[in-house]
Amino acid sequence: MAGFAKLKNAIPGVLKATGSDVTLRFVTIGDYNETNGTVSESNTDVTLKALVDNISSSEVSGLINQGDKRVLIAAKDVDTVPTNKDKVLINNIIHQIISIDSTEATGIAVTFTLIVRS
Repeated sequence: MAGFAKLKNAIPGVLKATGSDVTLRFVTIGDYNETNGTVSESNTDVTLKALVDNISSSEVSGLINQGDKRVLIAAKDVDTVPTNKDKVLINNIIHQIISIDSTEATGIAVTFTLIVRS
C-alpha cells in the first residue's frame, strides 16, 4: 500500500512538470427562477496541471466525437470528483465533461480521465 501512496503523491509532480494549465470549473446548480425560466448556478474554479490530448479518429464512437479531448488530472489535485455538470477550461475555451473515468490503486483514485467537448 505504501507504494500506491507514493504513486498518488508523485503524479501531481509529473503533471506539474509536463502538463498544461487548465481550469476545472465545479458547477453548483441553484434555484429555478419561474419569472424568466432559468436556473442559477455558481462556479468554483480550480486551476491545475493536466495532460490534454486530442481524441483520435479510431476512438470515435457513439459517445465520443471527433474533436473531443482527453484530459488527465491528478486525483490529489481536487477535493471533489468531477461530474458531468462540471466544465473544463482549456485555453479559455469552455468544454463540457462528457465522461469521467478514474484510475485506482487499492481502491484509492490516483487520476481522473475526462473526455471533454467544446
